Amino acid sequence: MAMQSKAWMTTTLFKKFLSFFKRSIGSGISLTDRNLFILDGHGSHVNFVAIEQAKEFGLNMITLPSHTSHAFQSLNVACFKPFKIAFRKERDITMVKRNYT
Repeated sequence: MAMQSKAWMTTTLFKKFLSFFKRSIGSGISLTDRNLFILDGHGSHVNFVAIEQAKEFGLNMITLPSHTSHAFQSLNVACFKPFKIAFRKERDITMVKRNYT
């Protein structure tokens, strides 16, 4: 029973995160201006409710296969690291502009 509660809570938190993400992006995301959301294959991400919510927000979700980090290691260095740095920079600028700090 405890495992079901934990999984439910994780799914609930992910749905809240999607809502927060949508609000944070603002007008930069819509059904006509879609965004790509790359995720790991965690069960909270791969469920009907989360996928439907992301679809309604204008997010295309792609999940990376489980146990494939060795194959995607070059993506971590060449793609995801520069992306994370740029994302954090823009996030910080937005937080200061909106007085979230």
